[in-house]
Amino acid sequence: MRPSLVPEVDHAKTSSVSFAQLRHLLLDLDFTECRQDAYWRFEHPESDTVFLFRPYTLAENVTQQDLAATRTHLDWRGLLSSDAFDDHPRKTPA
Repeated sequence: MRPSLVPEVDHAKTSSVSFAQLRHLLLDLDFTECRQDAYWRFEHPESDTVFLFRPYTLAENVTQQDLAATRTHLDWRGLLSSDAFDDHPRKTPA
């Protein structure tokens, strides 16, 4: 059995990153957003990348699971390295 490349996270635990910070990062990477009642959708057609998030408020901190999955997929798609992702929220105002 191969080890997972994605770190284990507590699915219910929140991170220290607000949804506003994550949203800002995705918009900076040229994602488009669409807000539906049941979810937020961010799409990057050039890389065929789509993220769906539950209906967070902008001030709400995202779950560790959402943060880890976003970090991993941005890196896999070549849109943002994991190291750059880790540095970004600290530079973005809440």
